[in-house]
Amino acid sequence: MLADHQEYDVVVTAVTRAGIAFHADGHGGFIDWIRHPSWRSNTPRAAVGDRTHAVVLDATRTPPRFNALPSDIRTARSLHHTKPLTRLCPPPSHGRTVDRATAEESLGTALPADYKRLVEQYDGRLFVGIHWLLEPGCPDALYDLVAQTAEHEEILTKLWEASEDKPSELHENDVRLVPWGYVEGAGHFLYWLVRPDAEPEEWTVLLNEGRDPFWEAHPMSCSQFLLEVVAGTTTSFYFTGINDIVDPEDRTRFIPNSQILKR
Repeated sequence: MLADHQEYDVVVTAVTRAGIAFHADGHGGFIDWIRHPSWRSNTPRAAVGDRTHAVVLDATRTPPRFNALPSDIRTARSLHHTKPLTRLCPPPSHGRTVDRATAEESLGTALPADYKRLVEQYDGRLFVGIHWLLEPGCPDALYDLVAQTAEHEEILTKLWEASEDKPSELHENDVRLVPWGYVEGAGHFLYWLVRPDAEPEEWTVLLNEGRDPFWEAHPMSCSQFLLEVVAGTTTSFYFTGINDIVDPEDRTRFIPNSQILKR
């Protein structure tokens, strides 16, 4: 059965004025022309028999709608882990409106699609009893995405000026760190490694130990990192013993910022 955000190599079976019909793993599908690279580029239009890589945009339609734009495939790939995370750790029944434009303007960069989806669904929140998801516009600066970015740029600059070793990933030109998560008690911070030549959906997660100059790199999205922590499948040294410090019922229970911070 097809599901949103799944990727397939498809074979074109028909070309119409509206778009492209094809087979994908035994299923029929359709790509509207505006969802094909040829719509606004010099890419040739598809022909019968061509193979195209595409992602499921809406599996509920008849026929299911796919998307072949590279940028949208990257976005869908980053959202791939949000649904299993919400199944394991159900969000509140109502989301909230996030002022993403103001946050992105303040940070000087777009934010990953999966992070924006998580904040909309969950609000800022505490995962597995200890892992905060920072959010834009949080009234407590310790858990605010923009405030923590500014604070940690200053903190890390001072540490590196004092000769603390940088992680090897930060020796590249024009890279920067933007924090998105905080581990209660231990003080660990999780960052995106922001590269000027990489899309937000391609950013690596870096974890900095709270009390020592040790770093971990995880080439994955923040939603995949959170999913693996909640599911107990993470390879992070700092979360592999989580069962020893977190009650089993807290592993999949959410606590929204609005409840913790009484707002």
